[in-house]
Amino acid sequence: MDSKYRQVVDLLISHSQIQIRSRSFNEGLCQWGKVNLEQGAIIHKDYVIFDPLPDDAFGANVHLILTNEFELDENSQRCIVVPFYIENKNDVEVASASEKFKVELNFENNLYSLYYEVCEGDEIFYKLTFVPSKEPIKPMYLLDDSWGGQKNKALLIGMV
Repeated sequence: MDSKYRQVVDLLISHSQIQIRSRSFNEGLCQWGKVNLEQGAIIHKDYVIFDPLPDDAFGANVHLILTNEFELDENSQRCIVVPFYIENKNDVEVASASEKFKVELNFENNLYSLYYEVCEGDEIFYKLTFVPSKEPIKPMYLLDDSWGGQKNKALLIGMV
């Protein structure tokens, strides 16, 4: 697939978070409420933080994909979908508390369904898949998982 539609970064994950954002870093948006901890995500319209599940600091590949259709990875252990807005395609970053990378995909829309997968093959890796949308998708789990996720269970937006 064309490099405008796929990117892989080796992210040093720390402080139990993987951020995807289309605005500058904002510490106020990174505050975990009780429900956020339980659901494994803080969801804002253009700033989303996911729990990577392992607690230690570690490096992992994060696969960034822009496609018209989502396909669940056979190695997926957790899968969440959220709406994600992009005001400026040049401001999209994937980050942890330790480092950040510019997302260099060929974004042409302002609204996407963003699929977050925690996958385990030889090593743990992550996938963030952007699918253009006309309407915001309802944030929810797409799999039952070992960390409390229940397929089709809705997730709450904001710090809760």
